[in-house]
Amino acid sequence: MPSSFKCLFQVVAAALWGLSATVLATKNIDVRTELLSFSPWNETLLQQRAACPEDYSPCTCDLTANGLEVTCSDVSVQDIQDVFYRTQTFRLYLVMLSPSFIPDSSGSSSISLPADLLQDKRAENIFLICPPNASPSIGLTIDPATFEFTRFNTSVFGIFNCDLAAQTDMQFLADFSVLNTLRFENTLNLQVIESLPSLPALKKLIISGCTGLEDEKVAFPDLTPARLQRLYLNGNGLSDETANGILVSVGSSSSASSLQELILANDGLTRIPRIASFSKLSVYDVSYNVVPFMSQLTLDFGAVVTLVSLKSNSLTAIEGGAFQGDFTSAQVNLENNNLSEFRSDVFLSMLQQMATPSSGSGGQVLVTGNPFKCDCGLAWLIRDNQHLIPNVRNGVCGGFFRFQDLSPDSFTDCL
Repeated sequence: MPSSFKCLFQVVAAALWGLSATVLATKNIDVRTELLSFSPWNETLLQQRAACPEDYSPCTCDLTANGLEVTCSDVSVQDIQDVFYRTQTFRLYLVMLSPSFIPDSSGSSSISLPADLLQDKRAENIFLICPPNASPSIGLTIDPATFEFTRFNTSVFGIFNCDLAAQTDMQFLADFSVLNTLRFENTLNLQVIESLPSLPALKKLIISGCTGLEDEKVAFPDLTPARLQRLYLNGNGLSDETANGILVSVGSSSSASSLQELILANDGLTRIPRIASFSKLSVYDVSYNVVPFMSQLTLDFGAVVTLVSLKSNSLTAIEGGAFQGDFTSAQVNLENNNLSEFRSDVFLSMLQQMATPSSGSGGQVLVTGNPFKCDCGLAWLIRDNQHLIPNVRNGVCGGFFRFQDLSPDSFTDCL
């Protein structure tokens, strides 16, 4: 494999198919497991790569168990068109394009993709990648007919590190009838998403580290008839108002009864958006925001909870009844906050659910890094409900006294 491809692979493999570092950490997922969902990045398949049956230079090509993977890195748009014009393989598994660009007199640079860039070829996965360290970011414009002939075949599409300021609409995705995954990462001026056409098969929408959504004037598109299962909106600088506006839009669409995972990590939120309108939501990550207080019924789940992550949110207090739903097997991550009280009206019901399974597969509340006080506020747990302590992970009070080491007799005089 050429060294240029190896470098590009390492960058893109980490960015494309792993969740954000925050999500991976809070979900406790093996990165390798996540990569297996998209087999080009599977190490086993990398070992099975073979030479392509025809010449794709100056692009590179590999033949894998899934089909042909073509990568055009620092290749002119004209040369890309020429490559696909002279090659004969009609169906491609992966097309990864990072076209070359020429700075103009002002020092800015752009890439313009013309109609029928792939010359009638069909690609299952398409990624457009601008140089990640370019300053300013490289502008990208896409003709409405750039991918016209692959629109019934492409299931995954992504844009990375580009500036879409000059892109007036998203008609280049019109009639993508089998597109199930759409991803934008480190992309500027994504307000053009307002014009996203109907994508009936869309299941996963990832917008990470982008600008444009924070503008309150930007209307998040109605995704109907799509039935999203995963919506990841991490690191986009959303305000409380813009985040709520997006969730109102999604909650008013056909995705209200299908969404299972919602990520709003590292967005600068000061309130946790309510999620009761999503009847099947089981994963909710609002880590790395600035949320000092959680009120009653903030998190009201209709489905069995898998993960709630409130890690590193500067939480100082949680009101009783803030968590509602079935937490039997849930991982509730409250690590690295400022909670000084571990209150029964917040956690008792949840821990009782978690302690129910006899197989040992019950849930846990992770509380590492919170400054809990060693006072009578812990009597309900240490003295009265010792059997629940194993479902509290890394509970420490007074700086170094572990919950499991505290003696119930120390709380005899507590009311």
